[in-house]
Amino acid sequence: MNKWTSKSLKLVLKKGYLDKLFEIYPAIDKPRNLKVNNESKNLKEIYDRKNCNELIRELIRLKNAGFKFPIDNPYISFLGIHPESIDSNPKTLERICEILFKMDYDIIKSKLESPKSASRRIGPMFRKWLKSNFDFCDKEEFEKNYNLSFLNYGDKKLKLYAEDYLKCNFIEYSKGLDFIAKIKKNYIIGTAKFITDFGGSQKNQFSEAMHLIRSTKSPQNIIKIAVIDGVAWLRGEMKLNIESLSENEYCLSALLFNDFLSSFK
Repeated sequence: MNKWTSKSLKLVLKKGYLDKLFEIYPAIDKPRNLKVNNESKNLKEIYDRKNCNELIRELIRLKNAGFKFPIDNPYISFLGIHPESIDSNPKTLERICEILFKMDYDIIKSKLESPKSASRRIGPMFRKWLKSNFDFCDKEEFEKNYNLSFLNYGDKKLKLYAEDYLKCNFIEYSKGLDFIAKIKKNYIIGTAKFITDFGGSQKNQFSEAMHLIRSTKSPQNIIKIAVIDGVAWLRGEMKLNIESLSENEYCLSALLFNDFLSSFK
């Protein structure tokens, strides 16, 4: 384990860790600023008629307009992408509508207008913080720059750049990169994850970050880094994985990222 991982393990237990992290990940539910009554004049009437097919069509239309579907159901996306399936799968619709018609209309309306969950918007927050604190350059300027700078590409183009120009071989890493930085002759490639829970998609995100720093083959002047925050540092399999990292496998909190970069200047 290197000193940055060791420092992070101690940092997350210190007073004010989450308070400071909020500057990077301002996780506040964002209002939709959408009103059902302005977008759908007859939703209440459809609901009162208990017309299942018609209700599902209208709720999917509202979902496509930016509202939240009032219940979580794994079949909604399929019904929205393939509208013909609404009429050809009566049992599925019956099961969905059975739940909807047990709900008061005002509750359905409230859920449609509910804020966007902050946890669904965490991904771009780190990059937004980077852009407000560091210099981003186009490819030509980035390659000529000697001081610290970041390549101004999207995640997929960053990975292609790392493969084509930096000669990285992402053996088990399938996602795009969150950043590529250059300091003197060193390049720092990395991903940033705020792990909010154990298991499921969060475990997959953590595993992807570990694949980046553990299995990617690269030249000696390429530093691979996983910027990890959240519960991964606290306990369980994720923490054990972090504690087993070697000296040259860099995993650290975003709160230490600036100090980490400064160590290469």
